[in-house]
Amino acid sequence: MFQIPQMNDMIPVGDLQALNSALRKAATGDVGYQGVASTSGGETGGLSALVPQSIEGTLASATYTMQELALWPAMPKRAVGQTVHEFSVIKDHGLDMDPFISEGAGGSNNKSSYERKFVKIKYLAERREVTDVATMVGLIGNNSNALAEETERGTLRLLQKLEHQLWHGDETNTDKTHFDGVIKQITDGAPKNVTDLRGKPITPNLLQEILGDLYSAPKFGRPDKIWIEPQVHADLIKQSVVYGRHDQLQTTDGSLTFGHRALNIMAPYGSVPLAPAPFLFEAHTPPNGGEAHSGTDGSAPAAFTVTASTNAANASSQFTAADVGFYGYKFVRYNANGFSKAVETKNSATGTEDHGEVSAAGESVTIQTSGADDWLYMKVYRSAKAATEAAVDMDTCKFIGTIKRADGNAINFVDHNDNVPGTSKIVLMQMVPEIVEFARLLDFLRRPLAEVATTKPFLLMLMGSPLVKVATKCAVIKNVGLSS
Repeated sequence: MFQIPQMNDMIPVGDLQALNSALRKAATGDVGYQGVASTSGGETGGLSALVPQSIEGTLASATYTMQELALWPAMPKRAVGQTVHEFSVIKDHGLDMDPFISEGAGGSNNKSSYERKFVKIKYLAERREVTDVATMVGLIGNNSNALAEETERGTLRLLQKLEHQLWHGDETNTDKTHFDGVIKQITDGAPKNVTDLRGKPITPNLLQEILGDLYSAPKFGRPDKIWIEPQVHADLIKQSVVYGRHDQLQTTDGSLTFGHRALNIMAPYGSVPLAPAPFLFEAHTPPNGGEAHSGTDGSAPAAFTVTASTNAANASSQFTAADVGFYGYKFVRYNANGFSKAVETKNSATGTEDHGEVSAAGESVTIQTSGADDWLYMKVYRSAKAATEAAVDMDTCKFIGTIKRADGNAINFVDHNDNVPGTSKIVLMQMVPEIVEFARLLDFLRRPLAEVATTKPFLLMLMGSPLVKVATKCAVIKNVGLSS
């Protein structure tokens, strides 16, 4: 019979193993590996597990209460057992040869074509901690248990980061710890399925054309979701009223509703709904504040300067005659501990402007910044066009891209105008495991860390990567603007 140990007792290893096994098999809501982890208050919701604890219940709860999360709850999940997940894709059912044979003939040999692919599992984590005092006196709010409350807050934050990376992740711009998001995978795997609107608004007719193209041979795609950013979605709702019939104004219980929220685009194979996805929008302004922001375990990247700005003809440039003018840039560097203050295209010694200039169509702008080795990647923001250098409004800077750190004394960013500031993207996908899924190594975990002070630190962990198995059945529309 197993005896519960008392304080200061010397516990045999066999007993510890038996206790750990019992915890893992427990099906209660308080402790255990397979049990449901609660984030409710009170004595039963502390989440003070003695082993790394699955809190998949918390993940599901947060997912369905965070309405802004769209792709994560819709993406099929697959449990994998290795850090490298391999899978096969059927590229072709065989050569398209004539099916006719002569009498008595055996026919020509034909075979299917397969491609072996793999995805590396990546690790996401959110570190949190609460003080011993907080665990005793509780926090302000409905949840009196500080540890449970901080677990829930951390879960929501980690899921926000995950949702953003599922869309926009790019392994090449980091130190390989990130995964490629679905946009990057579709763009790389099917570059001909990318439509660039260059700031023009989307129309239902264009969406119908793309759906028809994906359904036709040899793609045979059947997207069942058109993921769209809310501002673009609202733009289409407005179009449905302005260019629609009078009966699209709905009267319900004495109230008048302009337009329809649930919009669908008719494809050759059926109706495809528009699915709002707030985290598709990436054209944000730089972080507020004129100082660096560091975590508790290290320093953010140090201050740096813009050293030069040049312009020259470039075959990759997408600047047109209408884009001729001056542009301001802001740069923010990131590492594992935080991010630097935003650095502008101004001469640090004199305070005068050193903005980028496009003097003719076909030119690209190169901005040079001082080198350093304390950062991993740098986000770049660009202003609206101005007629003169002095007239550049730096408050209009919006995100346009990310570059990875390179060794050397100077870091060059070359702007070809690939990304139009303030625009968004639309993604068309078929949300079935044969096309797209998330390979997950383990459940969403809460892992207690060693207590070396009067705090209780812990990690919220998620291990996995998204994979778009057949990119040719999906499509991306980039640089989507608004009609107003």
